Amino acid sequence: MEEDGIIEPLDDDDLPEGAREVTSDYDPSEEETTFGSLTSSVNGHVWEYGRRYHAFRYGRYPIPNDEEEYKRESIRHTMLKDLLGGKMFLAPIGDNPQKIIDLGTGFGEWAIEVGETYPCAKVTGVDLSPIQPHWIPPNVDFIVDDVEDEWVHANDYDFAHFRFVNTLLKDNVAVLGRVFQNLKPGGWIEIQDILPHVGSDDNTIPPNYPLIRFYAMLKPVLRDKYGFDIRLMDRIMVLLESVGFVHVQRKVFHMPVGEWARDSHLRLLGGYFREVMLDFVGAMASRPLVEAGYDRDDIDDMVREVHATFANRRIHAYLPIHFVWAQKPPA
Repeated sequence: MEEDGIIEPLDDDDLPEGAREVTSDYDPSEEETTFGSLTSSVNGHVWEYGRRYHAFRYGRYPIPNDEEEYKRESIRHTMLKDLLGGKMFLAPIGDNPQKIIDLGTGFGEWAIEVGETYPCAKVTGVDLSPIQPHWIPPNVDFIVDDVEDEWVHANDYDFAHFRFVNTLLKDNVAVLGRVFQNLKPGGWIEIQDILPHVGSDDNTIPPNYPLIRFYAMLKPVLRDKYGFDIRLMDRIMVLLESVGFVHVQRKVFHMPVGEWARDSHLRLLGGYFREVMLDFVGAMASRPLVEAGYDRDDIDDMVREVHATFANRRIHAYLPIHFVWAQKPPA
């Protein structure tokens, strides 16, 4: 089953020596986790191009983990929660889940709020960066690791959640297969992500629209350097079915880029999304596009043009955000 539509109110080491600065938030440690054995390298950060990145599995993930990125994730979290009328997800997991895992948890806001909503559940967040808060609900914990690693144990989850993660994974088939293996029979998975196909219902997108040019620049960079498919959401339902999931469903929201909508709720969401996308464009311009060899002046010009068009309320552009959920067959 699938539902598409508009939103409705509610209803590398190329740097010269010394150019990187390594820092750490956590004390060095070694521990056994769901994903295997970790070393103290998980606790570090690397500063490059004026932004902070994870040191563990250095270069694996091209998005920073600094205060600017925290702001972006926080705004995005608020936006998606507002979009769903206060809900955190759409999968019908019931009222009494026992174990929930948030894969690619980032700064951990989703995991913390879900832990507060379901005090009966053990909620685990997994991320490459040690950037989650120390003061958390007693039923929430965080693991610093790569979600693409093998899982060692803990094959009894009720719910696995991904938010804006899968388009930045190298092997979604393998990851989804491991999730399938580690869910209880009857357990659920939900994936939330953007399909970067810029649309407009009234043909107000001008020729050579900067956001379309940005994605045209970014797609081959993420594919060739990192192995990512930013158009994954086109085929995610087929991938879920291929690893064994059933009852695969999808809902697509056309998220306004900017505050051009007449409806006040859509205008609010569009304002959130404008900030999220501006910070994302800035993050990609800071490292991946530079390392791909694009001229810095050309990158700066493109970023300025994106900013200008996002403020133009005569351009009624949107991006589709997909919510896809599926179930492991009950026993």
